[in-house]
Amino acid sequence: MARAQKMYRRLPGNAAALASYHRLWLGPDHLLAVRSVGFSEEYKRFYFSDIQALIVQKTDRREILNVICALAAILFGLLTLAISNPVWHGFWIILTALAVFLLLVNWLRGPTCVCHVRTAVQTEPLPSLRRARTAGRVTALLKPLIEQAQGALRPDWLQPRPPSAPAANAAMLSTPPVIDDGQPPSTLRSP
Repeated sequence: MARAQKMYRRLPGNAAALASYHRLWLGPDHLLAVRSVGFSEEYKRFYFSDIQALIVQKTDRREILNVICALAAILFGLLTLAISNPVWHGFWIILTALAVFLLLVNWLRGPTCVCHVRTAVQTEPLPSLRRARTAGRVTALLKPLIEQAQGALRPDWLQPRPPSAPAANAAMLSTPPVIDDGQPPSTLRSP
């Protein structure tokens, strides 16, 4: 019996919360976002022909976690020095080492980000892409597939457009007219 060809390929990145788990899969003509909660799963398909943008924004989550882990390591280290009981001394050494380990892991994993996929009808978050390095690899993988489905983006579409006539007229109408009667402007004094 011949083996069936795999239809989906798992993309890098995942996110685990208290009760849910997020993953991205690459299909033949779409991106599949899977959210697992307990024994149920929720699927969202984003066809390459419908994707308007992949938005990646860096966040400060990494720096905040680094500060929290560093403060915890310092606090636990000071408690280690202050305690003379050997049992508690060992306990605080373990907590200090754990805080330092978490600090190193978070620092080595790189900058954090949030990622969204935009279509004509929605902008949906992709929680599985939480690190900038992973999001960059996924967007680099998806860009040629989206261009193949939609065609390449022309460079002249990226140039800013001059304001249209109705928008320029609306801007002129929103400013109050200036009346020059030869008199100096009056000044108001506040009490």
